[in-house]
Amino acid sequence: MSDQVTVDVRRTGRRFDANAVLDLSADARTVWDTITDYDALPSFMPGIRACRVIERHRLSARGERLVVEQHGEFRFLLFAQPMKVMLDIEHRELQVAEAKASSFDLGLLKRRAIERFEGRYEITPLASRRGALRVQLRYTALIGLYLPPPPAIGSLAVRQNLAAQLEAVAAEVVRRSARAAKPG
Repeated sequence: MSDQVTVDVRRTGRRFDANAVLDLSADARTVWDTITDYDALPSFMPGIRACRVIERHRLSARGERLVVEQHGEFRFLLFAQPMKVMLDIEHRELQVAEAKASSFDLGLLKRRAIERFEGRYEITPLASRRGALRVQLRYTALIGLYLPPPPAIGSLAVRQNLAAQLEAVAAEVVRRSARAAKPG
């Protein structure tokens, strides 16, 4: 089972820096395959309705660059805004998946809401206990807005959405690990 997600969000004006950490009882391959399975994201990631890889280029034996399109919604309390984002993603297999938005349409404001978005998953193997595989999954994000949201609301919305996303990843990792452990 996974530990609780720890999320820290710091706001400076219109910029949010978020850091989330989750320790998982799983191998790095299962965690990697979960966070980079873009076709499957809509089946377990809250807020994502569609996701597809537009381009994929091999950079090295363990690296690649992708362009990914996502459609979904950003939720906060009772509010939901449709979103469409194009991401330039670089993979360093079993280690880092780093994304930068090349375009980000959010609700009625379209491209005038999010000025900058960068997200990074990092996988770090942890010392095992009695042979059990464990990894730490760290997600960091930088979100820059064109207009500042009301005080406290922006940080709370980022924290809430990030926690929900990592909890969904944890649940999917547990599901995939259990499926892989079943004989036959």
